[in-house]
Amino acid sequence: MNCVITLCDYHNVNGETEKSELTTTAQINGTADDYTIVYTEQSEELMGCMTTVHVENAERVTITREGAYNTEMKMEKGKRNLCCYNTPVGQIMMGVHTTAVRSEYEEGKKTVLDFSYSLDFNNELLSKNRIKINADYKEVK
Repeated sequence: MNCVITLCDYHNVNGETEKSELTTTAQINGTADDYTIVYTEQSEELMGCMTTVHVENAERVTITREGAYNTEMKMEKGKRNLCCYNTPVGQIMMGVHTTAVRSEYEEGKKTVLDFSYSLDFNNELLSKNRIKINADYKEVK
């Protein structure tokens, strides 16, 4: 189903938090236990990349990005997973430790996804992150 999403992305690096916000159209399909959000990135750096956010059992999140930056990040509360982040200048292997996942989904009516995680490289903390996605089904016809 077509909708408008607002994605707020918070990054805390060395005690300083930066926030970015993206509002774009997306496709959301599935059930409360298993749904997918698909949208095209709008930032200059990621322009043209297609991002898919897949939520399973309202507790596992997989983010797949295709384009100039290819990656798949798997997140599950309390677990650390490794992901390979492919960039135009090479590959980076990072650890992803998920601390929280909150998901509410009611087809065509409500989608709220809020999750927090940290990224590390060589077991050294790079950043603490939080992503919040809200869908508005009324704006798109």
